Amino acid sequence: MENTIHYLPPWQLKGEGFIIPFLANKKEIIENGFLSEDDKKTYKGGLGACMIVNYESSNVGPYFELLFIPGDFEHTDSSNKIKLYKRITKIYVSSELSIQEGRLNWAIPKEYADFTWETKQKTTFINVLSKDKKNILSTSLKRKFFPFPVTTKIYPVTLLQKSDSSQMIQTQFSGYGKGYISNINNWTSDENFFIDIKRNSRFYFGLAVNEFNITFPIPEMIS
Repeated sequence: MENTIHYLPPWQLKGEGFIIPFLANKKEIIENGFLSEDDKKTYKGGLGACMIVNYESSNVGPYFELLFIPGDFEHTDSSNKIKLYKRITKIYVSSELSIQEGRLNWAIPKEYADFTWETKQKTTFINVLSKDKKNILSTSLKRKFFPFPVTTKIYPVTLLQKSDSSQMIQTQFSGYGKGYISNINNWTSDENFFIDIKRNSRFYFGLAVNEFNITFPIPEMIS
């Protein structure tokens, strides 16, 4: 039975995770980045990111998340002003409630997956499986060196997602935490389900974030 209680924004989420910023190989991303035909027409490349997060608390309880942002997309508003936005084109979470509410609140196209997450010393081993137990992603990442502050104030991120009713929904989320440079020791993905970061980007690096705090605000509908 569908949940009749909705968890409206803003949301406050806390946990730990990994951010993998990359410089997009535009041609490869257009072919393999889960872009719709409309997305392909407005995609500009630039800086994208993969994120793998263990949300230890949120408005809908704890869950895991894997997402892909290909880079910049161009949007022309009703006054013919052109702006660049980020967009999530592929995202998996381990919570059906997060799927329902993420789509409802911000038009984020969440899908379900099973996650295993294990940390031994400074290395975290992550496996993500589809509902029918096919491998989406296997990776291991090791944090190193000393911590430093991480905040979206340095690099603000504004998402522009299209709802099922074709309404454009703008969301500028904010976050902060304690960061570490991270080695990507292994990255094995099925490109039917998720991006192969090694093949589809020109440059990438890992960033581990502990004591992760993020706010997803009330979105703005734009024309």
